[in-house]
Amino acid sequence: MAQGQAMSLLTRAYRVTGDRRYLDAARRAAGPFSVDSRDGGVRTLFQDKYVWYEEYPTVPSSLVLNGFIYSLMGLYDLWRTEGEGGEAGRLYAAGLTSLRALLPLFDTGSGTLYDLRHVTGGGPPNLARWDYHVTHVNQLLVLATMEREHTLFAELADRWTAYMRGHRAAHN
Repeated sequence: MAQGQAMSLLTRAYRVTGDRRYLDAARRAAGPFSVDSRDGGVRTLFQDKYVWYEEYPTVPSSLVLNGFIYSLMGLYDLWRTEGEGGEAGRLYAAGLTSLRALLPLFDTGSGTLYDLRHVTGGGPPNLARWDYHVTHVNQLLVLATMEREHTLFAELADRWTAYMRGHRAAHN
């Protein structure tokens, strides 16, 4: 999460000042996204298939949703600033693929989960507090705008917003 927010700040500083030191620092901040968490980076794989950028690099992985999305936002900012062909674009695309596949796992039918520790390490699901749920909704709305994708991200944001008004998903 911190890496993503730092990349966003540094790329914006570069755009305003033109000082390449900011862009170089943003590129260095992206370095841990290519290194597994067990080796000092922030990357992990879920089910040996989906890349995930950890807010808290732990073993077993915790897969915190809001931190992952903030990471994607920072990678997006760096990618859009660097242009095509940079490492940030590849990291962003891989993360976005994972997010699209794993987002349904965070939906409880009445709220969201903070993380997936119950899947990776056992124990009960970690329900997101109200403020984290609101953050998840807002992050999805931003992603829908960034990606101009008015299906998955926007639909989930609408459903998760309805949970805040008391709506519950139909269950058997």
